[in-house]
Amino acid sequence: MRSNSSSGHSSTSRYEVLLTKANVLRHAPAGAQGRDAALVDIAQDLLLRHLSDEGLLDLLVFKGGTALRKLYSGKEGRFSLDLDFSVRELGVDAEEVQLLLDDLVADLQLGPFTYGIAMRRGKRTLTIKSPFGAAGSLTSKLDVNPPPWLEPQTRPWIPMKVHDSYGGPLPALPCVRLEENMAEKIARLNRTTTARDVYDLVWLWTKYRRGPKPLVDVDLVRRMAVLKIWVDAHGLNAAKTAWRPGHEAVAFDTDHWLRARSVADFDVEDIGQLAVPTPNLEELAEGLRTHYAFLDEMDADEKKLASVDASDRKLVLDMLAALPTSRLMAGVCW
Repeated sequence: MRSNSSSGHSSTSRYEVLLTKANVLRHAPAGAQGRDAALVDIAQDLLLRHLSDEGLLDLLVFKGGTALRKLYSGKEGRFSLDLDFSVRELGVDAEEVQLLLDDLVADLQLGPFTYGIAMRRGKRTLTIKSPFGAAGSLTSKLDVNPPPWLEPQTRPWIPMKVHDSYGGPLPALPCVRLEENMAEKIARLNRTTTARDVYDLVWLWTKYRRGPKPLVDVDLVRRMAVLKIWVDAHGLNAAKTAWRPGHEAVAFDTDHWLRARSVADFDVEDIGQLAVPTPNLEELAEGLRTHYAFLDEMDADEKKLASVDASDRKLVLDMLAALPTSRLMAGVCW
């Protein structure tokens, strides 16, 4: 890291952030929590730039819904609260990097924002204070996870008007491949119907798959999803890295996954406040069924893994090693 402070109490002097209340309000989505969402979104931008400047993003890869907003959708997408990262390399302890991140963020001052770390229900939460107010009831988790399976990419930001007030450019950020991000959302929807994941998957299909030159490899998405679901249930190890099992084994039944989900099925969270316009959940559910029908086109190996049988670990390892740009070559994992 290039930080001049080991205590986390550093502040930026490189940029003169000229953010005003008017900038915040123009950036805010409609709804009761619009200003709060805008504050979180802007504070995330400045923090990500600082993490890059300090060298911490040499160790991390950006992922999840917030990465999609910053690097793929911009104002077309939903606001996203959580900052999700993976460590970049195999053998790096995610908890050690998490502690470095905590130390850098604690009592950090960037422009008008003061940041901190709080623990809520066993999860690290980013706290944000500013002269424009706090972030209200909206909370932003700060998570560091094991490394991605595919070689990361580096992407520039999607430009937005509020960036003009940041006093300098935003650096390109390392991020997981789109197919891997999508596969993780598909795996989560195998357990529960989170509105944010359905929204993201439908939007991504519309933007990056539809048309004469699709930018997403659906066969890779499906294979990755099957593998993610299996590893969620049984875990995986490589070098000093562990993807620990975190969920009850739930078979990947594509008939169930592609079912007609009702509004009552959705874990709505704050999606109504954070997406513009507010999404129609019935339309989202139908879009998911229509666009992701390719999940039902599994080959023989994928169908075998879909049963989530722990005895199929050898097949899992072989399939992981065969992924394009795989970082989990034969003999590395167990």
